[in-house]
Amino acid sequence: MAEVTRVNGNAFGVVHMDRGTTGSGAISADETVIISLPQMDFFKIIVENGSQEAVDLRNELDAGEAVEAILRKIGDLANVEMYQVEGDTTGQISVGVYPAGAWTAASLQTAVRAMGTTVGNNTVDVSGSDVTDGGFKLA
Repeated sequence: MAEVTRVNGNAFGVVHMDRGTTGSGAISADETVIISLPQMDFFKIIVENGSQEAVDLRNELDAGEAVEAILRKIGDLANVEMYQVEGDTTGQISVGVYPAGAWTAASLQTAVRAMGTTVGNNTVDVSGSDVTDGGFKLA
């Protein structure tokens, strides 16, 4: 089978298909390539109480509990396409949301903190939670 070798261009057409940006073919930060879904934003939420102590989420995964409440809050502006709750005491929830730009780390942090001190059936305090642009990593 014949093959044509590319001699110009770069992968940014794939990497940034629906962001409309171009690059030089070199990167200075991690690049997420999403093949078959629209561009998403990724956030790391550390659920913390008002004293900045991490909330153990391992028993907060049932209906009406804190994890569901936080995911529903994210759903006010975006669809949660994927999420992961760490199976330890760190209080971390990692989420991938669509559409890109619906939330920023700052606006999501404000929204989660505003949920207050009695979230879910077990009245979890999320008022000190932190949100960062976590990016997406396999492994």
